[in-house]
Amino acid sequence: MQLKQYQLDTLEALDRYVQALAQARVAEANQRAALEALDDATRAPLLAVLPDPPVVAWAALQQAGQTASPDPWRDLPDGHGRQTPHVCLELPTGSGKTLIAGHAVGRILSGLNGASTGFVLWLVPSDAIYQQTRAQLRDRGHPIRQALEIASGGRLKLLEKGSDFSRADVEDGLTVMLLMLQSARLPRENSEQKALKVFRESGRYASFYPEGDDLTAAQALKARVPNLETHDLLSGEPGAIVQSLGNTLKLIRPVIVLDEGHTAYSVERRRLLGQFNPRFLVELTATPGRELSNILVKIGGQRLRDAEMIKLPIELVADNQVPWQDTLQAALEQRARLERLALDHEATSGRYIRPIMLVRVEVTGREQRDKGRIHTEDAVDALIGMGVPPEWIRRQTAIDKELDDQLLSDTSPVRIIITRDALREGWDCPFAYVLTLLTKSRAKTALTQMIGRVLRQPGARRTGVPELDSAWVFCTDTTVKDAVEGVRNGLSEEGMADLRLQVRSQGLAEAETRTVGRRPQWAGSRVLVPTVTHADDKGGVRLLDFDRDILAEVDWSALLYEGGADLVLDEPGARRARRSVDYTNGQLAAGAASPTQRLAGEIDRPDLARRLLGLVPNPWVAMTFVDQAIAALRGRGLGDVEIGRGRLDIVSSIRVELGGKVEAAARAIFMTKLDAGIIAFRLTGSAVDWEMPLTFETSFRPRVDRWLTDDHGDKVGRTLFVDGVKDGELNGFETDVALYLDGKDALAWWWRLTSRGAWGLQGWRRNRIYPDFLVRFAGDGRNLMVLETKGKQLDNDDTRFKRELMDALQAAYRQPITGEVELFDEAPDSVRFTMLLQDEDWKTSLAGALAP
Repeated sequence: MQLKQYQLDTLEALDRYVQALAQARVAEANQRAALEALDDATRAPLLAVLPDPPVVAWAALQQAGQTASPDPWRDLPDGHGRQTPHVCLELPTGSGKTLIAGHAVGRILSGLNGASTGFVLWLVPSDAIYQQTRAQLRDRGHPIRQALEIASGGRLKLLEKGSDFSRADVEDGLTVMLLMLQSARLPRENSEQKALKVFRESGRYASFYPEGDDLTAAQALKARVPNLETHDLLSGEPGAIVQSLGNTLKLIRPVIVLDEGHTAYSVERRRLLGQFNPRFLVELTATPGRELSNILVKIGGQRLRDAEMIKLPIELVADNQVPWQDTLQAALEQRARLERLALDHEATSGRYIRPIMLVRVEVTGREQRDKGRIHTEDAVDALIGMGVPPEWIRRQTAIDKELDDQLLSDTSPVRIIITRDALREGWDCPFAYVLTLLTKSRAKTALTQMIGRVLRQPGARRTGVPELDSAWVFCTDTTVKDAVEGVRNGLSEEGMADLRLQVRSQGLAEAETRTVGRRPQWAGSRVLVPTVTHADDKGGVRLLDFDRDILAEVDWSALLYEGGADLVLDEPGARRARRSVDYTNGQLAAGAASPTQRLAGEIDRPDLARRLLGLVPNPWVAMTFVDQAIAALRGRGLGDVEIGRGRLDIVSSIRVELGGKVEAAARAIFMTKLDAGIIAFRLTGSAVDWEMPLTFETSFRPRVDRWLTDDHGDKVGRTLFVDGVKDGELNGFETDVALYLDGKDALAWWWRLTSRGAWGLQGWRRNRIYPDFLVRFAGDGRNLMVLETKGKQLDNDDTRFKRELMDALQAAYRQPITGEVELFDEAPDSVRFTMLLQDEDWKTSLAGALAP
């Protein structure tokens, strides 16, 4: 399964932190080694002030502008008092958090320890999320399971709370334990919580502990891991170590995946996480707390919308003083309309969609009917009375659990699901289109809690049918104002606050949908913008496709992996010693170099090739590079045992070297085609040109929203559209640039290109560039300028790539042949590109770019 771009961006950000952490640990180890030559009295205070590597790594990324949060490091001490490396990925509902977590596991293990083995503690907050994640992990065809299989080299073991596992499972493969967060509460002193199964004595984990009569080994283990629970003796002294799951986790130091991390923000739960002595903690949530989380990545709802992951807009119908049966009938009719559209769409596209309606009632208990509130059975009776076949209906409540895992199957009859709170969090079905709320007194709260259940887009791909690309909400006995506010609050809680204005409603005076038009002098003009095109086989052109037109033409046979001549494989003993480093009494101590990963003494070529599939197009090409590496290492006299044990170093080396070579080859192909005119940047007079719309719709709240104004309080006056740029829509730097442009007489107009899907530039990387501003000069109006802005400390490889691509396109632009394109004016003589860096003297740069 190919990841979406925002998912790749998230994982790349995680890679940067893991790499920085690994470097910080090496630096700390070197510092400690240097201090060993000093006497104890001198060394102790110096050791005490050494910064923790997780903190150093965070500061390094912040300095480079590569963290979403500007806040300093948020502490999370482990059982030794050392800082736990923990980062938060802020991802909206529907973004594929679990899939990202599955890919993150392998990157963390290989990046920190150069290993594909270990233990992952996967914590979830609710039964609904537990059951869904469990099903995904157990399904060998699911992308999450496949990501973990690749990370483990096919040696994956899945566990639940009652499962057995041994030291060999952890040392020889990747072990993933799925656990409810509530099941892992730490016991308090003198509390009945000690009865929790996680902390009870068990014979399942004996392989992790010394023999019962080996007191010396037990004392050494307790000294190495001081927060182990022990059996208290009558004397009050600690006795034997409790062989519990909780203690075993403290020993093996798991990587923790914390799903819906905001549910673990209590002091007690944070203490729990640290007390498991985790190697790394990755938190995934839509609503993180800045006071506790190190927010590394923040993905907004707009990225999901651009990636076609969610349905938008949300069409809201609110009934007030209307019988609830009428609301249910209206929702049922809308679902029927959607199914008719879905059948028509299937006939032309082959895509199967069966729209489902969720009905939220007030009560579900068997003894709660006939008490004046809308019960599950009231809704069932009403639906059957409206002609709904009973087999279409499923109840999903605390008592009746009628849903199965086959909702996406074309054999499933389910079209209506009745619930109260059972699907409030964690349930996910992209066929859910219509949310019907029959909860009179708590409609606003219910909307906030339930809106995320109907947002996911089937197949992560729009249909092109507006109604099938929208979500539908019907609510009874509530004002439109309250209903809209509930939806907006719900979007915020799902991590999509930037999409709050995508809500449409009927009759809401406070939130108007306004049609924004052009200024009079441009009202009837066509504004066409060139795109990057590729010649087709019919004498015409089409939009440039990276995979088809660039990557497919890379001559893979000409690429050689040459790093094998100098590649250094870690010696098995050295690697194992590094993994056994732990903390004793607040200081690092290296244990015996006992293996924690017994690799086979033979080379697994298919496994090595699989690990390269994110870089190369198919396993056969990957196998070529694997064979080149193996041949080079064998030529240096290394045996298969050494090569097999160093496979992760081999894969890492191949990826780094070939990544650069593939990009160089892609760039050469792009430039050659650009010089030959096969790739072009010009207006064509065809559908591939991007046309600025004559109008667009925006939501505006007269008593809340304000249009962007300059320092004198005047509304900006040089925008292409009369209105549409609202105060707060641009970030601080973009606002500064916009106001600077608005004050320049050299401009005819400027406009902020707000949507990532609106107009983009394809280059020799898969990611498109989405510039920030489009500017047309005054006078004869025959020059366009494209502006890209970069915030503080963002002058990096991505910036250099964008500059180079923009320079190439600017040089390649040419006017269309006379008569080829009809424009509001003559085609632009030139299209200029300018990149502004906030850290530089951007005003001087922009003034120069605006000069004649």
